[in-house]
Amino acid sequence: MVQTREIDVLIVGGGFSTMPLVRELDASGIRWLMVSEMTPIWQQLEASDALDFDLVSSLQSSVYSFELVDMLREQGEDFTDGFPTAREFYAIHKKYAARYADHIHHGRVGSIDNHPDHSIVRLESGEQFRAQHVVVATAFRRQMNANLKQIKIDASYAGKNVAITSTGDSSNLLIAKLVAHGAKVHLVTNGFIMLDKMFATFSPFDDGPRFVPLDQLECHNFSEVSKWSYRAFIDGGYIHGLIHRWFAKLFDRNSLGVRHPRSIRPHESLRTFFEARAPIENGHIAIKYWPIDVYKLYCDDTLEQKISDGYLINDLPFFLEHGHVKLWDKAVATLDREAMTLTEGGETATFDEIIDGDQEVPNIPEIRLCGDRASEHFIYKTRQQFLGVISPRLRNIYTIGFTRPFTGGLNNISEMQCLLVHRMISDPEFRNGINANIEQRIANYNANYYAKRPESKTDHLVWYGTYTDEVARLLGIRPKRSDTPGLKGLMKYYMYPNNVFRFRETGRYAVDGVDELLSHTAKQYHDYKVLALLVIRYPFFELLALGTILLAPVPWWVKVPAAIIHNRLPFTSTLVGKFGLPTRESKAIFNYRKAISFPVLAYPVVAAVVWAAAGVGAAFAFSAGLLAYVYAMIHLGTAKGWNRKFFCDMKSKRSPEMVGFFERYRAVFGRVMG
Repeated sequence: MVQTREIDVLIVGGGFSTMPLVRELDASGIRWLMVSEMTPIWQQLEASDALDFDLVSSLQSSVYSFELVDMLREQGEDFTDGFPTAREFYAIHKKYAARYADHIHHGRVGSIDNHPDHSIVRLESGEQFRAQHVVVATAFRRQMNANLKQIKIDASYAGKNVAITSTGDSSNLLIAKLVAHGAKVHLVTNGFIMLDKMFATFSPFDDGPRFVPLDQLECHNFSEVSKWSYRAFIDGGYIHGLIHRWFAKLFDRNSLGVRHPRSIRPHESLRTFFEARAPIENGHIAIKYWPIDVYKLYCDDTLEQKISDGYLINDLPFFLEHGHVKLWDKAVATLDREAMTLTEGGETATFDEIIDGDQEVPNIPEIRLCGDRASEHFIYKTRQQFLGVISPRLRNIYTIGFTRPFTGGLNNISEMQCLLVHRMISDPEFRNGINANIEQRIANYNANYYAKRPESKTDHLVWYGTYTDEVARLLGIRPKRSDTPGLKGLMKYYMYPNNVFRFRETGRYAVDGVDELLSHTAKQYHDYKVLALLVIRYPFFELLALGTILLAPVPWWVKVPAAIIHNRLPFTSTLVGKFGLPTRESKAIFNYRKAISFPVLAYPVVAAVVWAAAGVGAAFAFSAGLLAYVYAMIHLGTAKGWNRKFFCDMKSKRSPEMVGFFERYRAVFGRVMG
């Protein structure tokens, strides 16, 4: 007879994704055990000598709050944000695996029988456990993981043609290696969203560039002031340009979508991006990449060491611009695997090798529903889980790690899920309150974050800052505006991104030292003053445009539709996106940008004074003149190379300087990687 061991909490899979949970379980005195084979993808990559890349998410969104606090204490003022290498990241995993080794039972779960008040967990070895609570954290099944382990890309790929049939961060890593070794890549795709993962900001506050990861610019709480302005700032005209393609052809011909139309995702996949009640809709795939101009600034002085560490140029827009990658429309192109050819629109190309990918699928063991639900089996579906964690069909079984961000780091999501699971386990009153109306909670969440989109295999991808905010509200650990008084408090509330540690400064799940981490981060980014200036530009530029329309000497029935059309089309967000960031440190460029920004910021007051003093006609003349001046100046600055677009700045990617740098990068890459 098989002996059944009893435990309060059994974690299936687990690994690094559940470290915040076990930390809280230990603090609460709750007995727990983890059943795992302890062969995570990171260990498999290390065994294959494939930890040769940096993460697509920043340090502060990839590492847990308590670990970041420890890093700050160890490194002091030298502690900075950035992008950890895969080796550095996995070293943190191994540290925690060693710390909790006594709580890990090596094995593989075959099935789980979920009863109303307990679960029976059966291992493939024949062992079984009776647990009051079960946490399933078994990650995803992905073909691309096997590709990263098994495909050894080296100098033998020079001159080869390689077809790749999936698009994402992992595919882009393979593309980066192939192109660096001289291969031509044929990417069969439905289109994609490309986001620069690092920015170089220049300001009078700094001596040289200040490097800012994408997630530090997301200022999620600003959406409370104006969801409209927030979306325009985050977008910079990029997504709107993909939605309104004809508009981009007229007003932003230098955009990725105009220059490479096959990069645009189907219109029906993008049109709801800004139509959910939430600031940004769930369910979108975004590829985060090193833009070559920023990479050069960041890595050029120590290029050989940076490549050796794993910092690679994966600038897919640059590769497209210079013919290293060719796009094929997955919906139209014919791929003949036997003949090794691709055909589309009368054009045919041959390839030497094909690399396939697939969708992420939760790797969940069989879960049988027992009691009055006998013979039913549980199937994980994102829109049927509350916050990706709690299912109304399961009793005291929770899932962690099956919700992923399309910007930011996965551990932002995992840490918040761990805190939610801990509260469900340790607080019966809270648990009963959630379960009492969980179907309605799920319906409300879906209505907020999915607009009218049909269910999709990408539903598990979320805008991380709104997700962490939702969980923080639920747990009662979200700071209120009144908790952060004064100007610094204002900046902290609206400009800080919703990385998970901002919710662990005080309250039930406070981590000692987070206040120092927040202060250090604010200091690193000048209390987000530069970000605040970028954010407030949009509403003032929009006010100038709308003011000009409303002051125009035309009938109201012309003004109203003109204002609506202007609001529906991305005139202002495209303009502000082109204004973007300065390309380099220069007093002349800083003065040029002031000559645009200051008049626009002063516009409401000056226009009101002109109107009061000289009438509506003079106010219109002033508004129209200023608007024409702003348009002319921004286009002049773009032509001169003074402005850099926020996302996919194709002008910089075509510059001889970047082309020359890439050839030098390739030479160094060849020496380092062999």
